[in-house]
Amino acid sequence: MILARPWKLLGLFFLFILLPLGFRALWIPDESRYAEIAREMAESGNWVVPQLLGLNYFEKPAGGYWFTALSQALLGENLFAGRLPVALATGLSTAVVGVLAQLMWQDARKAWIAALIYLSSALVAGLALYITLDPLLTLWLNLALLAFHVATTSPTPRRRLGAWALLGAACGMAFLTKGFIAWLLPVLVAGPYMLWQRRLAELFRYGPLAVLVAVLVAAPWAWAVHQQAPDFWNFFFWNEHVRRFAAADAQHSEPFWFYLPVLLLGCLPWLGFLVPAFRHAWTEKRDPRVGFLLIWLVLPLAFFSLTRGKLPTYILPCFTPLALLFAHALTGQLDGGLVGWLKTNAGINAVIGAIGLIGLLMARQRGVFAPEDQVAWWVGVAISLGWSLVALAQWRGPLRYWELSALPLWLLGACLPILLTQSQINSKEPSPFIDAHRDGLRKADILVGNDVGLSANLAWTLGRTDIILYAGKGEMDYGLSTPAGTGRFVSRDEIAAWIVSARRRGNVALVLRVTGPDDPDLAALPEGAALRDLRNRLALVFYPRATTP
Repeated sequence: MILARPWKLLGLFFLFILLPLGFRALWIPDESRYAEIAREMAESGNWVVPQLLGLNYFEKPAGGYWFTALSQALLGENLFAGRLPVALATGLSTAVVGVLAQLMWQDARKAWIAALIYLSSALVAGLALYITLDPLLTLWLNLALLAFHVATTSPTPRRRLGAWALLGAACGMAFLTKGFIAWLLPVLVAGPYMLWQRRLAELFRYGPLAVLVAVLVAAPWAWAVHQQAPDFWNFFFWNEHVRRFAAADAQHSEPFWFYLPVLLLGCLPWLGFLVPAFRHAWTEKRDPRVGFLLIWLVLPLAFFSLTRGKLPTYILPCFTPLALLFAHALTGQLDGGLVGWLKTNAGINAVIGAIGLIGLLMARQRGVFAPEDQVAWWVGVAISLGWSLVALAQWRGPLRYWELSALPLWLLGACLPILLTQSQINSKEPSPFIDAHRDGLRKADILVGNDVGLSANLAWTLGRTDIILYAGKGEMDYGLSTPAGTGRFVSRDEIAAWIVSARRRGNVALVLRVTGPDDPDLAALPEGAALRDLRNRLALVFYPRATTP
């Protein structure tokens, strides 16, 4: 095999995942928000109550921000430090996948195939380069279910006790990362598996140990946040769990089938192995190892499909059993010298490359790529051609080159900073725009933003939290309703009079996300601005301090 070796996989992880971390500006809203919460945590020294723009922010527990805050405290407030914990969590999850495969089948080759497939699956590799909590949550869940497998296969009581304790510790950390959902997912897997295996007595014997350890891990922070912010648990439970997953007005509401295309696209560039993997798993469904993986994949996927609120990142934990099932089936294909499905996967990748080329040509014809975006266009063409050429090589030599599918996908992620057009940068990466006006913004006594993600980016770039929100509260609604939020929000109807008043106190700068020059948030602003800079979907409006008569 060409790629699936420990040192080679580690080198590729460094080259395609770690190395590019600092070359792309923060993407709004998520990356800016998570990076700024962590920055404020490290700067304030308050590691208990998450805050955004200096206001309590109760959407997630504090544990998910600890690692980013620690990374920024040690390495500085920079892009590499902000993204490093997520990338390392993905790398460690890859190691867990390999270890689990080795424990299940005692086959080093299959273990490294599983690790390779996991690390190069589109959803996994993409989120490794993006600041969000899901890779950290997935790492803890992977460790928990690895411990569960060890607990249910260990021959000695001592090893079983240790594994159940590790399961509980991992669940405790998962809870500190994203809340109660972290306890539900392991139960969704462990309960049905033990029922199927007729081992419920064992679950009731050892399960309380895992629960106890999980509570002991989570309890110190849970008590501390209750002492410092008593309303946290009320808001977090009802708003972030009940309403998000079950309410009719749930955030990110999507249809039941939403995760099917996410799963299929997330499998790229290994989609061609989906059918043989499930067919192989179905024939071996009575094997406890395969049954365990099927339960791990199907039940969480069904749960998330039934909830109202959906995001593609939620099903990231499902890609661990998926990679293991793919590796199990693929190893059988390779051992038998069977090339049918290998060629199918090559054909799918050839189509992906062709779609990329056609899409780029159509986009250029329609003027999507401006003159300053020609480098992005040519890099996109090169990657699409490379994807197709790799697929061609796999078609001609499937047993020799099958694993090269990973390279174009990794290259695509690593080259993302070059592939973005200026319009996309102005829309989703405000840092260059803010940097261009850094000197002027530093002179502003009062800063205003009309979008939470943009305001978080402004705070992270300038190192200040006193941003006034304008027009929309977004997820800051709770923080703005507290005494600390008094005076931190201005509606569109109030903005003209408010700016007149604010100018008596100092210079006022507004950084806005807009749809164009006729955007209502721009139109509502009064005359008298010393500077108006509109670049696609970003605008800066600067009002100097009013001169006293």
